[in-house]
Amino acid sequence: MKVDYKIYKEHKLIVEVISGDITIEGLADKTNTLFSDPGYDVNYVGVADYRLAVSQITRAELYGFANFINKSDQFGKSKWAIIANDPMVVALSQVFQQRLLDQSKIGIFNSPIAASKFIEKPVLLDLLK
Repeated sequence: MKVDYKIYKEHKLIVEVISGDITIEGLADKTNTLFSDPGYDVNYVGVADYRLAVSQITRAELYGFANFINKSDQFGKSKWAIIANDPMVVALSQVFQQRLLDQSKIGIFNSPIAASKFIEKPVLLDLLK
């Protein structure tokens, strides 16, 4: 699993691009790395682009990850858009969303256009090029 992320302070936006085989260990590492970044702000909106990724995560593992996020004060109060087109990644993203305490903070989309509308950041379209 490869993860590239950038924090755009001027847009109050975090953009992650994840590719390859997603594992629960990789997902946890990615999340801990982001949360420990000095530029991370719980009030920024975010996008996780999984269009180049394939899931190797089980439903049970995802339940545990959702519990971790629910207990974390680092997840924030802002919206996150997940962009995915692999059917398994979409399905697991929906399971993750359903397990969160505030489901309205997560949106799952198949295009950057829909994701940018959800987080209300049209600049995303330029950043994902």
